Order: sequence, then C-alpha cells, then structure tokens
Amino acid sequence: MTLQIISKGPRCISCMRRVMRLGDSIGYPVGQQVRGKKKLAKIPTVHVQLLQNVPGYGRKGSIVPVTRGIMRNIWFPRKMAEYATASKLQALERENIVPERDPTFGSKQERKAAIATRSSSPAEVEAILDEKPAERVELPQLSPHEATIIISKLLPQNIDFYRTPILAESSKPEPAKRLSPSIPISSAISTAAAEGQRNEGDYIAQAKTSIYGSVSTADIAVNLQAALAETSNGVSIVLSPDNISFVEQVEERNRVKHLGSYDIEVRLSGAAKAIQRKITIKAQE
Repeated sequence: MTLQIISKGPRCISCMRRVMRLGDSIGYPVGQQVRGKKKLAKIPTVHVQLLQNVPGYGRKGSIVPVTRGIMRNIWFPRKMAEYATASKLQALERENIVPERDPTFGSKQERKAAIATRSSSPAEVEAILDEKPAERVELPQLSPHEATIIISKLLPQNIDFYRTPILAESSKPEPAKRLSPSIPISSAISTAAAEGQRNEGDYIAQAKTSIYGSVSTADIAVNLQAALAETSNGVSIVLSPDNISFVEQVEERNRVKHLGSYDIEVRLSGAAKAIQRKITIKAQE
C-alpha cells in the first residue's frame, strides 16, 4: 500500500514568516532594503548665515542649510557662520527664495569666472588657472654608512630622561620578642635592631626604584631625532624606534620602567656598524 504525502502549509506564525522571508530573498540579496526617494532617511539640517566664503557652500552673507554637527563642532566655534534668525528666514519666504548651498562655489569654473571679470585677456585667465605649484625640494639621500658617521658625531654620549619615581614603603622587621625573662630587654632590642638594619640594607640594595610610565625606544628616537635636527647634516636622517635597541636584557623588549643607566644601540637599516650610547633615567623632583 502506497502512502500519499500530502503537503501542508506551515501553521505556526514563525514558520510562516520564515517562508515569506525566503521568498523575498530570491529576488533581492539577503538583508537589502530598497527605498524610494520619499522614504529615504532625511539628515536633519539647520539654516545658517555664512560669515566668510566657504568653498562648496556659498559666499559671505549667504544663508545655506548645513548639518547640525558641522555647525556645532566646526563652523560656530571657528566663527565661520552664525545661526539664521527667524526674521531672515521669513524675509526669504516672502521673496520665494529657498536657502540652498552652492556646490560650485570655489571650484575652478567659479574662480575662472571671477578672474575673467577682473582680466580682459583670456590667455591671462588660463595662465593663472594652469599655474603649476612650486616644485618640492628633495634633500640628498645619504648612504647608511654616511648617516652612521654623522650620527656618531652629532649624538651625545649620554641622554638624560626624567621620570617621577614610585616611592615604596620599606618593610621593616618587627622587634624580636624576649625568649626568657632572664635575657635583658636591651640585648633583645639591640639584636633585633642589628638584624633589622642588615635586612633593610639588603632590601634597598637589591630593589630597583620603579617609575610612573616608562622610557621606550619611541621616546629615545624622538629625543635623538630632535638632536639631529639642530644641524643641517642631521636633518635629513630619520630615526625610528626599530633602529634603537637595549644592549642588556630588560623587562620588556622596547622599554624600561626603573631608574638607572642603560646602554642602547642605534643601527640604521643596511648599516654594518651600530652606535652605542647610554641613557640615564633620573628622578624628577
């Protein structure tokens, strides 16, 4: 006996919605919405009066619509425009003038028309518009060997950095307790004081004073670049944090977080020899 499969439509609402979305996705990509011009989202604008010429919007004194964010964050703080009053907007309505921006203002065509009013020669107008900007002056490229020699002559042997130290509370040992009534109190205190002084001295000698923040290879590169920029020979040399490294092992590969002196190496890419210098991190008073 053959069973007949009877197709039934979905009965629950969620299944019906799924089937309807599947049918809509055949003609359009998933999640795409097609809106007409009337249903497009409108960006809220405000009418302002320009206090100076603004390219792409209009001349000084024009009333144009602009987004609230541009007016609030840029134009109003820089005194480029002011909010149009109700009386000015009503005057425009009486004259049937719609405030609109002029996207061609400040363009090449606009400048050409402005120059043509002041000049009678068309050739002069074209010459002014086609005037090429000044050529860039390129500095001579130095080889890695030449740049290394200049750096070794210009950089000081020691570079100082100042950071605020973190003052840690010294852990002092508690005074020793008397083990027996026959032991004098003064001897117990003197022994504990001697042990406390030894332990505290060892603690201060072994501990390193931490600092707020750190001194990284980026900070060193900025200071070295500033020192090179003071001369005409060093201004063409560019140092990056990748060209600087610490000689001894530090907590992090590219920064130190304690007071003291550290040896660094400056090696340019392609150079066979590195330059060694010393940095000193001092406490800022």
